[in-house]
Amino acid sequence: MRHLRQLFVCSVLAIAAIPVGCTADAPDEAEQESDVGSLSLALVGSSSSGATYRLSHAWFDIYGPTARTIYGGGDAPVLTEVLPVGGYNVLLQPGWVLERWTGGGYQPVSASLTSANPVGVFIGEGTTTTVAFQFRADSDVISVGHGRIDIVIGVDDTPLYENTDVACSNGYDDDLDGRADCADPDCQGQPFCAPVGEDTDWECSNGWDDDGDGLPDCADPDCQGYPYCSPVYENTDVACSNGYDDDGDGLADCSDPECQWQPYCVPVGEDTDWECSNGWDDDGDGLPDCSDPDCQGYPYCSPVYENTDVACTNGYDDDGDGLADCSDPDCQWQPYCAPVREDTDWTCSNGADDDGDGFADCADADCQSQPYCAPGLENTDWACSNGYDDDADGLADCSDPDCQGLFICAI
Repeated sequence: MRHLRQLFVCSVLAIAAIPVGCTADAPDEAEQESDVGSLSLALVGSSSSGATYRLSHAWFDIYGPTARTIYGGGDAPVLTEVLPVGGYNVLLQPGWVLERWTGGGYQPVSASLTSANPVGVFIGEGTTTTVAFQFRADSDVISVGHGRIDIVIGVDDTPLYENTDVACSNGYDDDLDGRADCADPDCQGQPFCAPVGEDTDWECSNGWDDDGDGLPDCADPDCQGYPYCSPVYENTDVACSNGYDDDGDGLADCSDPECQWQPYCVPVGEDTDWECSNGWDDDGDGLPDCSDPDCQGYPYCSPVYENTDVACTNGYDDDGDGLADCSDPDCQWQPYCAPVREDTDWTCSNGADDDGDGFADCADADCQSQPYCAPGLENTDWACSNGYDDDADGLADCSDPDCQGLFICAI
């Protein structure tokens, strides 16, 4: 354990290029009693096209017959370790960074580990054991291998592209053409670099000049036709009754000609039976109800006549002519108001002066033609034998010449 701490300190100081009085190759007592092999970790490699990569911020846990943790910070291209012979697992801890040489320095690239982790290896006595880690950075496939457990970076150097949304928004010149992100024509069709338009309802209503043409929101012709910028009309019942000048023409609600035919703004008439009987001047012409010519012809305002038996018997001056009931000439021929005559058999025989002319029954000239009042004849066997002067000529029965010749008076 003492040697492990010493080795770790020496490794870190060696990476930092600080000369120290220790050697990474000196095995501890346990290792001196067994066969050993060497582990050399090469963290820098070149691709076939000459692009150089390195693995930095890399902690390797090596565990088997003994355990080691070694660190590659990126400053030292090679790490060296001595291990007893045996089987080991080499684990790359999270937090590593893969960097690419750009000519002026190393630049981190987006990468992922695609191989197994940890990797199993066997260290033989005095031999070199190989282990590999596989990475992918954009279109590059990078292998980190080793000899004598040398961990070496190898790169499958396919062309680098800057044509994905990630590559066009990471702040790097990924394809090394001197133009980073949206300044690279290869990025023009990617979402991050697509020109910002002002052609959605949100962009046309957020108060910003989204496309930078100096015309924000509805002032930008690109916004025309979107709901927020569509012309507002004042031609619905809601718009014509909300108290606002919705279309901005200086005329609000019913004062706007476009509202004239909406229900709220249609002129109020006085031309229904209700409006002509509610006591109000509904159309505002100064003439309420039936005094308004518009109400003429509606039932409530229709002329009232006094020419029915009901109207002529209700005690009212229904037609407003100052004459009520039978005193109104219009009632003269209604049954209730018809003059009472004494010219029926009934009225001529009821003992009353029905027509009020001072003559009752048959004494009234009007009764002369009625059967009850017709002059009686004394020229029948009955009339000439009943003991009455039927024809009132002062001669009764057979003494009346009118009875002569009848059988009753012949005997």
